[in-house]
Amino acid sequence: MAIDTRQIQEVVMLSGPQRYEYFIKRVVETGTVWSLYRNGWALATKEDGTLVFPLWPDSEFAKICADYEWTGYAPQSFPLDELVGELLPQLEQDGIVTGVFYTPGARDVMPGAGLLRRDLEDESKK
Repeated sequence: MAIDTRQIQEVVMLSGPQRYEYFIKRVVETGTVWSLYRNGWALATKEDGTLVFPLWPDSEFAKICADYEWTGYAPQSFPLDELVGELLPQLEQDGIVTGVFYTPGARDVMPGAGLLRRDLEDESKK
């Protein structure tokens, strides 16, 4: 389901914790997660050097960051069960944190992979 421009603007303006909550509900609802890909997945780096794997609830939000911060990358989806069952455990093992719902210039929601997995599983049980 495509998201209209007004809704995109409203959601992007939410605070970090509100975007995180939106992300959890939306990906559980759709069963799909988005990131950016170009000959490999997009990564960011925290100030301390920790790698961050960015995630979005819809392609439209990922595309905004591709246009601003990851030029040449394109939104790529994968199933929520793959995120929970395979990717998050691997990220946790590798010491890579998740960057949930980046917006241009805002990177303030970076839960550990274990916390994100628990929150997604809890929402799935509702």
